[in-house]
Amino acid sequence: MLEYRRFAGVPRMLVLETGYFFDASWRRAAGQLGWESAAVASAMVGGLTRDQVRQFFATLCSFRPDFVLACNYSGMDDAGLLARFLEDARIPYVTHFTDAPRMILFDRVVHANPYAVAATWERAYLPYLHQIGFAHTLHWPLATDPALFNGTPRHKTVRDVAFVGRSMALQAEEVWAKLAPYPEIVRKIGEILDRGVSKETFAHGIETLLETVGIGASANAARRHIENAINYEHTRRQRTALIAALAPLHVCVHGDAGWNGINATVGGPIGYFDDLASFYRETAVNVNLTALQMPSALNQRVFDCPAAGGFLLTDAQPDLEELFEPQEVAIYASFEEAHDKAAYFLQNPEKRVHITTRAQARIAARHTYAHRLSSLNAYLRDRFQT
Repeated sequence: MLEYRRFAGVPRMLVLETGYFFDASWRRAAGQLGWESAAVASAMVGGLTRDQVRQFFATLCSFRPDFVLACNYSGMDDAGLLARFLEDARIPYVTHFTDAPRMILFDRVVHANPYAVAATWERAYLPYLHQIGFAHTLHWPLATDPALFNGTPRHKTVRDVAFVGRSMALQAEEVWAKLAPYPEIVRKIGEILDRGVSKETFAHGIETLLETVGIGASANAARRHIENAINYEHTRRQRTALIAALAPLHVCVHGDAGWNGINATVGGPIGYFDDLASFYRETAVNVNLTALQMPSALNQRVFDCPAAGGFLLTDAQPDLEELFEPQEVAIYASFEEAHDKAAYFLQNPEKRVHITTRAQARIAARHTYAHRLSSLNAYLRDRFQT
């Protein structure tokens, strides 16, 4: 039933749906490109259930996809059985890593095979993916869905300065709780964070950091939690410091309950699919801060906010130079500069609109999910066409 030619005609894409917002956007983009697509329910964490496996096999046989696409290795079992089945069936499985692959795969090599494709939004993790056996890897940046994020930039807005995102306080609390049986390790992680952690050091491996405070092989049982703790706690501290720097401008924060007590004006989460685009557009200065796990990549706000017609002030990231022109972005290099530039752009709406309009045009021309799928199809067709 699975003996059919791959990439012989119109691309056929099977998406493992897990609740990530990428799922619907990928399928919408496929429709815009004239592709055929199908989807089956999957698991964001852990392997597939018996019913999900049954539906997956049935859909493979009836839909006959050219490739399977999922996010963050969703649906894959620890033993790599499903990955080996897809290898036997000669069906490429593409996973788009949008979080550090090290904290998802945890050095397991059983998933890498000649039909497994690891696409990462952050190029710094490509060496790691090669190291654990992936022969097919590519840098696949994030993008936006123009069906969700579109609109005309405004001179007059509803609010001045805003940050939309998680405080990371709840994530940090959860991982600290998992490390509670290791009080000495918790203390040493605190030392690492107090000394300072760079994005580059984190992305290339935390072994050196751990060695500086005497955390060695004895901590292997808690290794994943240690890495998560460094990532979440560092990002939490950075976001808190950014909001403190913007406080004189009466910044409005929307996210989780972890923001309570940190900022004067706190709102709840904003729905990604319905309210976020208009919120971006109605805010004079939307502020962005990239997480520790991303030394070069751009996060979702860099694409979604301008596409929605909102002005974005973002921290400097190397990929900005590759994906945008200087006149299409507003960048800050320190939290003090973030405050000063936010104040400047509040007083200069015409400059906000000019930058946003140029960024919006760039995104529409180069950085939608349709563009990303087109590049992925070319990559896969070159390697797997039969």
